[in-house]
Amino acid sequence: MPLAQPADNYGRNIPMVAPAFFRMADVIRITALSRATLYRRIAEGKFPPPVHLGGRACGWTPTALQAWVDDPAGYSIAIAPSQPVTD
Repeated sequence: MPLAQPADNYGRNIPMVAPAFFRMADVIRITALSRATLYRRIAEGKFPPPVHLGGRACGWTPTALQAWVDDPAGYSIAIAPSQPVTD
């Protein structure tokens, strides 16, 4: 389910430009998950990891976030064979 398209006072759709990255506050608002739950699901591979933008800034791409929104229960990140699996 994509995000709703905004309309003006006359009912006309306003073109909406997606941001390059969604920040933590946006992701919390979109997913209705807490910060702790997001980090736990990232560690479990059940939520897309953020992209580091530099310094302390990180964000999520719209495509990665949309993949989770489309199927939150079935979302999982495939672990590459070269990466060790930790418990």
